[in-house]
Amino acid sequence: MSKTLTEELIQERLEDKGVTVPHETSPDDKISQLQEIYAFNIVSDWQNCDAYFYTDETRDGYQIWVAAEDETNINLNEDVYYYDSEDETNINLNEDVYYYDSEWFEKLADYLRDGCRVYVDSYTQEEYGFEEVIEAMYEEWYMEEHDEVENELEAEGYEWPES
Repeated sequence: MSKTLTEELIQERLEDKGVTVPHETSPDDKISQLQEIYAFNIVSDWQNCDAYFYTDETRDGYQIWVAAEDETNINLNEDVYYYDSEDETNINLNEDVYYYDSEWFEKLADYLRDGCRVYVDSYTQEEYGFEEVIEAMYEEWYMEEHDEVENELEAEGYEWPES
């Protein structure tokens, strides 16, 4: 006689491991859980970060979105730096500055998975794009945990019922 594998059993095991369903988990809890897994830091201090995500404004009043690495305190209204070997600034207008916010966070998940120290200003953390990255990362991790628990149960002799 085989043991029956059910979604409820998988959920119980996930809960025992401290894994919660994505749509039932608060954004702050998602960030906390992901920080434990990947050891990243999202900070509001500009110093010693691996990556920077923030908004700025051009001299003529347009909002731009910046996602850059190893950046010193740069003011895009006054100065534009473009990979000058004598300057410590590494902002590349073609790669790091976005006119629209639609693809601005495309690099964020990689920095977080790599355990980086990332500057994200407080206004930016409230934007939908930021929340979307955290949600996607959490759902991906959740599905990995779900599959792992399912495989463990199958190894213990549980089987899905015949349909």
